[in-house]
This record gives sequence, C-alpha cells and structure tokens, in this order.
Amino acid sequence: MLRQRGGLGRGLAYLFVGLALGVLLSLGWRSQAGVRAGVGHTRSSKIDLSIRRLEIEQAELKGRLAELRRQLAAKQETAAAHTDRLQALQAELERQRLLAGLVPVQGPGLVVTLDDSAIQVPPGADPNAYIVHEYDLRDIVNLLWIAGSEAIAINDERIVSQSSIYCVGSTVMVNNTRLSPPYTIRAVGNSRVQLDYLRNPSYLKLLKEKERLYGLRFEIKEVANLTVPGYSGGFLIQYARPGE
Repeated sequence: MLRQRGGLGRGLAYLFVGLALGVLLSLGWRSQAGVRAGVGHTRSSKIDLSIRRLEIEQAELKGRLAELRRQLAAKQETAAAHTDRLQALQAELERQRLLAGLVPVQGPGLVVTLDDSAIQVPPGADPNAYIVHEYDLRDIVNLLWIAGSEAIAINDERIVSQSSIYCVGSTVMVNNTRLSPPYTIRAVGNSRVQLDYLRNPSYLKLLKEKERLYGLRFEIKEVANLTVPGYSGGFLIQYARPGE
C-alpha cells in the first residue's frame, strides 16, 4: 500500500510539473506572438508614414515643376518679343547703312569714263583745257543724282552725303583720297533715265565742248549689273548728339 501511495504521489507530482511546464510554454508562445504582431504593426505604420511623406513631396515637386514651366513659357514669350524687336532693329540698321552708303550695292546702271586729252598741247594753248578738273566730276555726279541714281562711286570712292570733290593743284581729291585719271564713275540706277540726262545737250555743255575741241575722253557705257563699293571713310560729327 505504501509503495502504491508513493508511486501515485510521484505520478501526481510529475503530472503537476508537466501541467505547469505546459502552461508556462503556452504563455511564452503567446507573449512572443504578441510581440511579433506589435513589431509588424510598428513597421507597417512607419512604411505608411514614409509613403505618405513621399506622396506629399511628389505633389510639391509637381507643383514646383508646373510653376517653373509657367515661368519658362513666360520668359520664352518675352525672349521671342525681344527677338522680334531685335530683328526689326537689325533690319532698320541695315536699311540705314544702305542709305548711308556704308555697304556695297549691285544693280543696273552706267559706267562713265573721263580722262585727260591725249593730244599734245599746242604752244601757247591753255593746258587746263586738256585735262579733267574736279568740277567736271562734280557736274557728272550731280547730274547722275538728279537722274535718280541710288549709288555712285569715283574710282572706288563711294560718294555719300559728306563726300567732297575738290582740287589741290593738279590733283583731284575725293573723300580726302588722291585720285588719278582716268576717272571711272559707276552709278547704279535706271540706266535709261541716266542716259537721257547725260546725253541731253542742255547738260554738261562745257565738258562736251572740251571733248569736241580738246579731245577729252568722255565715254558712257550701259551695264546690266555693276557693283558700287561701300563708303570706307569716317563721318565728322561736330554738333549732333543722340536724341532723347
């Protein structure tokens, strides 16, 4: 009986120990499961916050990009307007340079050649009657302007508003440049009108008389396309200044 009671007691003790161990193991597993669930929830919350922050940042960047695009479009419109104005100014500058005679031009017109006489001056005759003078050149140039010529040059010296044609001794000066005969006058314009003026007996009477009497060379040639160089000298400005 004592052995049976003793065996029964040990069995009950083992049973209690096993039950206690089982309860402890069960509580430990549940505790770990709860911790894992809490960690998972925390990580999920952090990920959600990061995503939300990135979405906000993306929205801000999109707004900034839209604003920059608007500014770029405005600047492009302004630049286009400036470009149009610049092109207009450039076109006007080129037109003024053309009118001022600063650029070479091409077109139909006349080539007039003047040269001293090849006849030997007879004894006692006036040698001045056998040479070309500055007033002969001025008369032809003025008549060509009257005929509507658009560009004139004498021996590659472009005639502009400030050009001068004068004589120093026996030397003809054009634009302060010494020229020697023969003198070649090129004029762009309506050649038919130019010819009518130059051949009109009412004009250039003295020059035509010297051609007949003293053998001065006075030739006129019509050219379909000739080139007149641009003015290469300077402009003397004494009183003018830019306007307001």
